[in-house]
Formats: sequence, C-alpha cells, structure tokens
Amino acid sequence: MAFTYRLTERENTAVLTMGGKLVDKAEATEVSADTEEALRKGFGRFIVDLSDLEYMNSTGLNILINVMNKTRNNGGDAVIVGVKPRIRSLFSVTKLDTVFTMKSGVDEAFTHFEQTAKK
Repeated sequence: MAFTYRLTERENTAVLTMGGKLVDKAEATEVSADTEEALRKGFGRFIVDLSDLEYMNSTGLNILINVMNKTRNNGGDAVIVGVKPRIRSLFSVTKLDTVFTMKSGVDEAFTHFEQTAKK
C-alpha cells in the first residue's frame, strides 16, 4: 500500500493523517513541507493520526520528531494517536514512547489539549 497523507484543520489544530507505508525519504518531502507551512501559519497544536499507517521506518520517525520539536519550541505540542501494535513497538524500541504524548484517538487528543490548556 502506497503512502498517503492529508493535513486538515479542526478547532485551531492541525490534524495530520497518514496511511499506507512510509519508508522512502522522497515520500516524506511533501508531508514535511506541508507541516512546515502549517507551523508557519501558527498552528501550535498538531494531532498526528497513524490509525491508517501500516508501516514506517526512521523516515516517519524523523517527521514526527520534527513536528514535535517545532511545536514544543513554539509553546505548543503534538499528540500521536491511533498507533497500531507494529508501529508502537518501533516507538518502544527507540524509547520515543517516553517522549511523545500518545493517545488512542483524535477525540482523546483534543481532550488532552483542553486539559493542558487549563493548567
């Protein structure tokens, strides 16, 4: 299955939905450019929905790390949702599961953002 993605806006939050298999740096170029543009537009909150992603390697991890770092550096945050077991093991092996905020779904990510905004 080829890599697909879409970047949408919901409640002042950028929602990046990825699907298929992300293994090639060339596939990541466009998604990286689009996320950079969303960051330039001032989106401080990102939800990255991986529920349709079947596989990713270090290319995908690099995208996620960049989004997380840039949002946090600008006072925001990124939440990863919908991680399948195979991809969750990649987060676990690399210890990135201790770095990223991970939730089960998009609605839970919005609840997380609401709760952290109240603090």
